[in-house]
Amino acid sequence: MKRVSMTANQTPEHDLTDGEIACPTPLGWQEGPILDQDLRRGLELHFFAHLNLAEDADRQMAEMSFGRTHHRILYFVKQKPGITVGEMLSVLRVSHQNIQRALSGMIRQGFIEQKTSMHDRRQRQLYATESGTVLFNQLTERQFQRISRAYRAAGPEAVNGFWKVLWHMIEPSDQSWVIRKPD
Repeated sequence: MKRVSMTANQTPEHDLTDGEIACPTPLGWQEGPILDQDLRRGLELHFFAHLNLAEDADRQMAEMSFGRTHHRILYFVKQKPGITVGEMLSVLRVSHQNIQRALSGMIRQGFIEQKTSMHDRRQRQLYATESGTVLFNQLTERQFQRISRAYRAAGPEAVNGFWKVLWHMIEPSDQSWVIRKPD
């Protein structure tokens, strides 16, 4: 879908096709203070983008009687093979009992494998199995398509700016996760 950047008082420079909606832009802060309405609009855009991305995976997860917790677990296990249960709890900001049922189910159904750490036998490390990798790829395919469409529509400069905004919204500990080197 082609998006046109414009303020509320502008009209698009070209005709939009049926179903296309012009993308709003912030009204104030480029030449003055950041306006509350721009902050609200940014939060609203973030909220709906998050919902749409989650829904892309939710449909398939629901067919398997899985939910978003299962998806998050699989995502981080796939992104960091060997992640410990403790690291998972930290990154997801949940208690052990909050993920125990979901994690146990994914292990039992063969999507995640749990191994004892060779360095510390008290730690359990998590790995995606072949089935888990297939599921991960299926779940992220639609999400990656959505992100790719948005990146192409916005262009490289906007994507760079978007990444900078996201970067400055997350906590330093999360920034460390994002820039970590694969194990």
